[in-house]
Amino acid sequence: MTIEKFFKATSYALVTGGFLTLALTGRVDAVTCILYALALVASWFADRPGSRLQISERVANWCVLAYLPLAILDFRYLSGSWVAPLIHFTLFVSVFKLFQIKRDRDWVFLYLLAVFEMLLAAGLTIDALFLALLFGFTLTGLAALQAFEIVRTRRAARTATRTTTFSYDGRRAQAESRPVGYLLAMTFAMALLIGALSAPMFFILPRWNTGLLAQSFSEDTALTGFSDLSISLGSVESIKTDERVALRARVGAPLPPNRHWRGMVMTRFDGREWTRPESSRRFAISQQDGRYILDERRPGPLTMQTLYVEPMTTGALFHCGEPWFATGLRGLSRDSTGTFYRAERGTRLSYVIAADLTETPEEQLRADPLRYDERARATFLQLPATFDRRIAQLAREVAAAATNGYDQARAIEQYLKTRYFYTLNLERGDEPDPIADFLFETRRGHCEYFASAMALMCRSLGLATRLAGGYHLGEYNEVNQTYIVRQSDAHAWVEVYFPQTGAWVEFDPTPAAAATASANASGWLASARRYIDALRMFYIDYVIAYDAQRQRALARDAGSVAAQYQAATQQYASRYRRFFRDWVETHADWLREILEDRQLAQSIIAWALAAGAAMLALGGYLFWRRIRRTPRLLFERWWLEWLAPLLRWTIRPDEHQSAVLFYDAMAALLRRAGYRRPAHQTPLEFAAATGFEEVMVITQAYNQARYGARLDLDAPSIDRALQSLRRRLRKR
Repeated sequence: MTIEKFFKATSYALVTGGFLTLALTGRVDAVTCILYALALVASWFADRPGSRLQISERVANWCVLAYLPLAILDFRYLSGSWVAPLIHFTLFVSVFKLFQIKRDRDWVFLYLLAVFEMLLAAGLTIDALFLALLFGFTLTGLAALQAFEIVRTRRAARTATRTTTFSYDGRRAQAESRPVGYLLAMTFAMALLIGALSAPMFFILPRWNTGLLAQSFSEDTALTGFSDLSISLGSVESIKTDERVALRARVGAPLPPNRHWRGMVMTRFDGREWTRPESSRRFAISQQDGRYILDERRPGPLTMQTLYVEPMTTGALFHCGEPWFATGLRGLSRDSTGTFYRAERGTRLSYVIAADLTETPEEQLRADPLRYDERARATFLQLPATFDRRIAQLAREVAAAATNGYDQARAIEQYLKTRYFYTLNLERGDEPDPIADFLFETRRGHCEYFASAMALMCRSLGLATRLAGGYHLGEYNEVNQTYIVRQSDAHAWVEVYFPQTGAWVEFDPTPAAAATASANASGWLASARRYIDALRMFYIDYVIAYDAQRQRALARDAGSVAAQYQAATQQYASRYRRFFRDWVETHADWLREILEDRQLAQSIIAWALAAGAAMLALGGYLFWRRIRRTPRLLFERWWLEWLAPLLRWTIRPDEHQSAVLFYDAMAALLRRAGYRRPAHQTPLEFAAATGFEEVMVITQAYNQARYGARLDLDAPSIDRALQSLRRRLRKR
């Protein structure tokens, strides 16, 4: 491959890399992707002299100006945001630059467009595949820039090159075909060097604004899920078909399988929709030492939960268990039901929750007399005006054998879980009341129906109940101790209040079929996916959400690891010292006998000397052989020059090698004195430039010996010239 073809290939690869990073964000529609890909292929074949598909610079500029009104219309009436019009405009300009008759500045403009596309994609995606594309983009960028400079320099020097004729051997002609290989090797070396230098700098440079990267500046499409204010029957059905990731949660160990990621709770039901009137009265939570204290009571054992939440329309604070404090947020409030609200919504963010997962013992729950105050009765025992009394009768029949509120709730939970069926394809019966229709007609439904039915049955028995909305735990990745929660994991369940202990206890009446099957995936494909997810989580944790807090934690971890390695090294060193001391003590008598036996000691010393002499002889032979093959090595190091007379004496019959040896010695002397021959100078030109007569004499002898037909080398005169040159250089 010629350097011109390599330049074209790497340049188009760079442009393609910028486009692929934009396509990775999901912001480029399928039609735009197909059209740009076709234009990219067509421009590749059109990029040749005399092609009719190429356009002039003036036509390209007028086309770009004509597109500006369309970009404004795209922003105002079609896309509704600045991201899509900016992407379309960038790709449009890139296409016309590709079809343009390109000069050097046009290639530079295409490179800048590709870099801009890469930077734009960096703010629009958190996919770990971006790292792979960035690595490929870096390689192609380095290669394209080097090839561009070589092609540009060749083009500028083409006139001078045509007027000069060089005579060189086959080895130089072979070397002319190697620039592409050298460029590839140099590109990989530079990329590794850049990565080795930039990666530590990224982690070491201080972060001034906590959570800066975690707060996405992109206008992401927010996931539609639970509302902050209501949960309608059937609302989860549309969410369960969405396989997009809703959030990721890093925990230290697997959580209990009966737990959920709770986001909000609902208290009032009108027969078709759950609402929370208390949401209108919210109380701001102030920070204390950088923490939002969510529960003033003394906590039990805390579990740290780091959540990475995708953009959502809801501002609910997701957590598992009873939260105690939160960090990494910009504003937090709560209402009287215990629902927490984030100030930010519709953006990607991360935060840390410290929660108490301790469960109240069942004995205490069974012993609770369930004495509620007036507020709790009015809020958590409310029944809709159209409440079907058959539901209360069914609740009494199901819980007839229970003697306390906890067992009543468990009996209702098990009844619904075992007697009814989970489905997303809901069919309505003849009952006007959807809950009565679910309980007495269809006996099929999804989680809102199960949770609403249990809530009404519990309330009819006098159990203070609320409906909770959030997600199943999701798929646990044991590689990096992370839960991956998708929209399809959306769920609703019931919480019953036990006033004596102040605990809200979760009850999930929905059959197990509602849980996602991905958590049970196995096989090598599932394992590979877990490792890919772990890599993606690492990218999110240490790149996207890397802030001052994580930087301090990483520094602490690095310090502890260094201390552990230091302790381990000291332990190994002391162990080997003890081993050597024990060995000496064990074999002390044997060593003493050897030292006292003079004949044996002399034999050992003789063998050691013989082995050492043999090794020295072998090393000397190999070294001398290398010197014979490459005599100039003698003059690369001053402490080897004393071998030059010996080598000159051994090769004295070969006048060609003698001349080369004299020339190498002269070149070494001149290099030490600051005279270096540029690559474009011939030996005679260099000799004339130095101004030393001795250099001219030795160079003429060298040229005659190497290129002349006859060899008539006057070794003594050349040696005298070399000695004279050495004396003159010492005086300078």
